[in-house]
Amino acid sequence: MRSPNKFTQGVVLFALAGYVSKLISFAYRVPYQNIAGDFGLYAYQTVYPFAAIVASLGIYAMPVVIAKIGVGAKGPQQKQEILWGSFYALFTLAAILVALVWEMAPAIGSLLGDEQLAPALRVISLSYLLMPALAVLRGSFQAVDDLRPSAWSQVLENLTRVTVMLTLLFIGVRMGKDAYELSQYAYMAALVGGVVAIVFLTYQTKSLRVVNVSWSTFRRVLRLLVTTGFAVGFASLGILWMQLVDSFTIVNLMGGSYEAKVSKGVFDRGYPLVQFAILFTTTIGMASVPNLVRHFRAGHIQKTTQGLRSMIRVTTTVAAAATIGLMGVMLPLNISLFEDESGTQALILLATSTFAASLAVVSMTCLQAIDREWVAARGMVLAIVVKSVMNGWLVPSYGISGAAIGTSIAFLAMASFNFKSLDRSIPLGAFRFGHYKLLIKTLLPMIGILVGLNWLGSRWIDSRIEAFGWLIGMVMIGAGVYIWRLVRTHVLTTGEWELIPFGSRLLDVLDKKEN
Repeated sequence: MRSPNKFTQGVVLFALAGYVSKLISFAYRVPYQNIAGDFGLYAYQTVYPFAAIVASLGIYAMPVVIAKIGVGAKGPQQKQEILWGSFYALFTLAAILVALVWEMAPAIGSLLGDEQLAPALRVISLSYLLMPALAVLRGSFQAVDDLRPSAWSQVLENLTRVTVMLTLLFIGVRMGKDAYELSQYAYMAALVGGVVAIVFLTYQTKSLRVVNVSWSTFRRVLRLLVTTGFAVGFASLGILWMQLVDSFTIVNLMGGSYEAKVSKGVFDRGYPLVQFAILFTTTIGMASVPNLVRHFRAGHIQKTTQGLRSMIRVTTTVAAAATIGLMGVMLPLNISLFEDESGTQALILLATSTFAASLAVVSMTCLQAIDREWVAARGMVLAIVVKSVMNGWLVPSYGISGAAIGTSIAFLAMASFNFKSLDRSIPLGAFRFGHYKLLIKTLLPMIGILVGLNWLGSRWIDSRIEAFGWLIGMVMIGAGVYIWRLVRTHVLTTGEWELIPFGSRLLDVLDKKEN
């Protein structure tokens, strides 16, 4: 039986916790849409990026930066001073952000094409005050390569948030509240979830104590969080920036009518699916950064190169399957979850952004690992510009399908820019293209089977129950064929399989069958 080391186990648990959390986060959108309709989902999802961007900073980006600062601390006393300095700095920034969003909520709502979204924006702003404590507590554990408390707190936070949210949703519907009021209730639940996560992490922190923070430490930490932290956070939130651009453009470019808002709600069915599909890319990549940073800063270029290659292989291998799988099952998935097949074509096009986004994320993570955060940030700026231009060009003519195409093109532009920048420091171009060729050969049987099953399903599915059954069958067959091909073609090494949740156990099972 293989015995992964502690850090590998932490990475796996962190990835699995993120996946479970995203599953929980995605699952509530199904009853939300079924109860509130596509217009209700529009009212919730349009302002969602304003909540998710800051929340993600507290889960991924800021803890990584704080961990990197904490690794260089000289002794426990200095480490505590850095942690408290980080908290004070982030709380100051969060308070300023709360004041700005609260006051500008009506103006932001107007720019979004709907001033009735302003109250939900104000509720969201209050959650910003929880981010500093969450980021510092999680960062303190990641600094010592212990990802388990962060993982468990993430699951606990989402379970609490979704439980409270669905309870408030049920009460709100019974009271006859409209879509805008229901969205406010949903974001109040995020406050409860954040508080529960803070209590849990505080209990897990045995050595945390209040210490005095010198002005020089505060300034240094503030500077690093605003510069490096902003670069890491800004670049790592790609899918959320794409959603934000869509929030500001789709409804406005489609005329601002009720029908345009419903179309935006239909399109918003897809982004949680894409986020769910690329989750392994984000969690495995971000969790591996501290280890790669140590190798790079110690001058171990060969180990750094090997680590970057493994990261690219694992994330693209998972992302390729997720992309093809999501495209192939979109019809039965749309019907079984959201009651009808509205927007299926646009959602299939949006699913293509799964692989493009994964390339962008893994290239960004590679740059962060070799201290090129600002290069990755420039890549994200390029993606936002490309996405805005594509939406302005395509949405007026093609509606939400145009927005879907724009997302994929934007991420491909970002990935191309990032990898070209990376190759100047650590050349990986030849390796990448060789890996992609092998990956395509591995995918072909899965593609053929899903195309055939999708064609049959489009003619036989007549109800949500039938669609769900067909969906389960397609997922099992497609995943089984792909895993079999992965093992046969040796795309991943044994160590790389261990980075995938249950990957090591799967290899053990396959080894026993062969022997």
